[in-house]
Amino acid sequence: MFLASAVGFALFAPAYSLGDINDWFEGQSVSAEHLVPQTSVLDPKLLGGEFALPVFVIQGAEDFTTPTSLAKTYLNSLHAPRIAFGTIGGAGHFAVFTKQDAFLKELRARVLPLIR
Repeated sequence: MFLASAVGFALFAPAYSLGDINDWFEGQSVSAEHLVPQTSVLDPKLLGGEFALPVFVIQGAEDFTTPTSLAKTYLNSLHAPRIAFGTIGGAGHFAVFTKQDAFLKELRARVLPLIR
């Protein structure tokens, strides 16, 4: 389902050419080949850092590219004035594009109160 959604999204994106879509597939393949073996052996707890700004992660609940458990573990290793994690049901890695309304709702709920 994710692949079909992503391909459909790319096919109807006004600025995408067939070359762009081909490059996207090639990039996914290279990433899977080179990055997945590297990231799968990393200890997310050792990747933490210190941030002077709030850190928010909003992602699709069905994200298989960056599983929510991995994202949560990473987020828990950070130090920041405010840290929050939110998921969007029924969405995968491209939740910001495929579930724009839900993403904006999460963003507004978490970031807007800091601005006021």
